[in-house]
Order: sequence, then C-alpha cells, then structure tokens
Amino acid sequence: MTLFIICLLFCIAVGSFAYGVWRRYYPSKAVKKALYKELELRAKRGDKEAMYAIAERFYYEKDAAYYPVIFRWVGVLAAQEKDPAVWLLLGDLYATGCGTERDPHRSLSCYEQALSADIASGRNTDLTKEAHDYLEKCIIRLRKELSK
Repeated sequence: MTLFIICLLFCIAVGSFAYGVWRRYYPSKAVKKALYKELELRAKRGDKEAMYAIAERFYYEKDAAYYPVIFRWVGVLAAQEKDPAVWLLLGDLYATGCGTERDPHRSLSCYEQALSADIASGRNTDLTKEAHDYLEKCIIRLRKELSK
C-alpha cells in the first residue's frame, strides 16, 4: 500500500512539473494576450527591454494576430537603436509581410542597415556568423529580385 502511495505522489509531482513546463512554452490565448498587453504598456513607457521582448516573441510564437504589434515595436526600436539584430528582424518582417505589406525595397534597406551596423561595430554584436551570412544572402537575393 505504501508503495502505491509513493508511486501516486511521484506521478502527481511529475505530472504537475510537466504541466508547468508545458504551460510555460504553450500559454493559453488569455495568458498570451495579457503578456502582450503588459509588454506593450511597458514599451509605451519607453522600456527598451519590453520592446526587445515583443520582438523576440516573433521567433517563438508564429501567431499572425500579434504581427502588427511586433512590427510596430520593432520599428520603434530600430529607429532608436543601431542594433543589427533589430534591423535584421525588421527586414524579415518587411520581406515576409508580417504585420505590414510585403516591401522588398524596405526589406533590402533594413538588411543593408543591419549588415553595415554589424560591420561598423567590428562584428562585436549579438549577430552570429550564421545570421551575418544570412544577411548577405538576403541582400544578394533581394538585389537580384529588384533588378529584374
């Protein structure tokens, strides 16, 4: 009987932990909405960390309902910062049309801004070698596409 109780308590503990982990990575729509609302309030007050957090959500969520919010704050952040990662994300948003109309000209401009900021800083930025190479490929592809 005690072995049964120990097994039951163990299963409850593991299940609770797994549910907590699952909820963290797959929040409900209400939790997501509250998170975006809270981040947007902080961003409106000028909190750059909140703006970065909103931008980061783009890579993790893939929820089109929030693309306009992400696009808005990435644009504000790009205007304030010379961070190549932000310019890269803004270029991706323009290239894919997430949160805005697809605009290859603006996308190319953002990618070039990101690459020049990365190079000007002596590559002392958060961009990885893969991201740097991705930027170069995107610039080449867009230049070919726009030259037709």
